Amino acid sequence: MANGDDHLELRIVGVEPAEEIAGARRISLRTTRGAIPIVLHAAEGATRAAVCVSGALGGLDGPAMLYARMGAQMPQRGITVARVDYRAPNDFAECLLDALAAVAFLKGVGYRRAALVGHSFGGAVAINAGTLNPIVAAVVAISSQLAGAQVVNELAPKPLLLIHGTADEILAPRGSELIFERAGEPRQLELIEGGDHRLSGFGDRLLELVGAWLAARL
Repeated sequence: MANGDDHLELRIVGVEPAEEIAGARRISLRTTRGAIPIVLHAAEGATRAAVCVSGALGGLDGPAMLYARMGAQMPQRGITVARVDYRAPNDFAECLLDALAAVAFLKGVGYRRAALVGHSFGGAVAINAGTLNPIVAAVVAISSQLAGAQVVNELAPKPLLLIHGTADEILAPRGSELIFERAGEPRQLELIEGGDHRLSGFGDRLLELVGAWLAARL
């Protein structure tokens, strides 16, 4: 796979044996550009999955522990959750390849539809990756940066959910408003009054909003 630059090519060459951790499996996706850590919360018999990517520093938990909480709850709705860490945090092209590799892996093991969920830097990664793989059926971008998300007009008719706190001290909510303005339908923008960049203190609302939106669109 590539993201439009011929020299940025990545192939999956194997998967390291799974390690069981608290109801999930920690796997390492071996690729021609290095190993991608993934925590997989599998729903039995599922054909739908959500791929979650974080901000520029990487990590697995997401804003307000959203990804960990999704992993605990979404399999009960028949949706597998794959929490992806980056090989090279803050390198947009490499992180985009990581997201695409996770989607390709899920497709290879039988998943038919996927959603991408990204926070901050990862919001732009999710939007960009959503335009590049046909099994991606929906995208959620939380507190997203604008850089890298300019291709959002190519995402439609895949649905897009944008969430941003009005008190974000790192990336102003105007960025999500601009992404919303450029996006095609269907699109939805939710501004959370008083929410900071990580939506601290709004974890329950965030989980309810994202969980219900994904369950209705995957």
